[in-house]
Amino acid sequence: MSANISINQNTGKAEIFSTVMPWHGLGQVVAGAQTWADAMSLASLDWNVEKRQLADPTTGTLVDAYGTFRADTNAMLGIFKEGYKIIQNRYAFDFIDALLEAENGAHYESAGALDGGRRVWAMASLPHDIRIGLTDDVTKTFLLFATSHDGSLGATCKLTSVRVVCNNTLSAALSQKSTGAVVKVKHTKSAEVRLEEARALMADAKHSVYTLAEKLNELAHRKVNSATALAVMDRVFGDKWRETTRSQNRVAKIAELFESNDDNAIPEVRGTAYNLLNAFTQYTDHFATVRKTNTCVGMTEAQVRTKSAMFGGGDDFKVDALNAILDVTAGAPRHELAAVSVGSGSGSDESIDDVLRSLNI
Repeated sequence: MSANISINQNTGKAEIFSTVMPWHGLGQVVAGAQTWADAMSLASLDWNVEKRQLADPTTGTLVDAYGTFRADTNAMLGIFKEGYKIIQNRYAFDFIDALLEAENGAHYESAGALDGGRRVWAMASLPHDIRIGLTDDVTKTFLLFATSHDGSLGATCKLTSVRVVCNNTLSAALSQKSTGAVVKVKHTKSAEVRLEEARALMADAKHSVYTLAEKLNELAHRKVNSATALAVMDRVFGDKWRETTRSQNRVAKIAELFESNDDNAIPEVRGTAYNLLNAFTQYTDHFATVRKTNTCVGMTEAQVRTKSAMFGGGDDFKVDALNAILDVTAGAPRHELAAVSVGSGSGSDESIDDVLRSLNI
């Protein structure tokens, strides 16, 4: 199963859809969906989950445990106690319809299932881009909703941003929900209440976009020198990172990406704390070595990395790096974006070569 994206055994289609090319070329490119029912159908997520009591495989005696199973394939998804309540896919994200109604320009972007249907997710595009100063560096913003049928993930909603120039991603908890907690919308509530709650969530999301934009623009105005680069690496990897080859290799790759600055696609941010953050996110999304687990059988390293960057340790690592860079560079010298022209060098008082030498790279 390529990319660990579920393949519907009845239709033969990948259980994913997107308005742009989805992960690894799988799924269907579509113009968009007006409702969650449309999105679910396009992504081949219109299957049910059943709860069945389990039996001892030797004696056939029923035991005090229940399994969740896909009704279309009979594949087991998880094991639970009797009180576990199933939320079918058709109800999991139907409240997003109210979100789209509450915000003109918001729309379904993608949806899919992972791990054979154990995890289901949907993404809504927000009409609120982040731009770094007056440059061409634009980041698109989305709300990512995810839940699971195996108990591995509680229903969550978080802000996810995608930097256009390199497709690097960065997630953030909603501003008023520090844990990125679920949007709790009961299915029995009236349409009016749903819309009211959706508007409140959208207001929270817009504030979160504004907060993230402030952070990224602030980093673009901070110069990185040898001292701050070393302090960031110590903060992220621990002050003994020089003692292990693995950590040295990770720092070396991040330093290489920092120097490249995405092939200097946005020269105005070269040598800044924002440039350093992009090196961390690019490393995590495209280069980091990841560990395969039982749920990753048949996946390539790049595919496992994609999953980690979206839901797992890679996502956490990028957020940790963001916070470390914000803290360490708080008192850094100011960098003026407008003062840097195309083809110029580092925005730091030190050259990037000086910074790299400080890392012993």
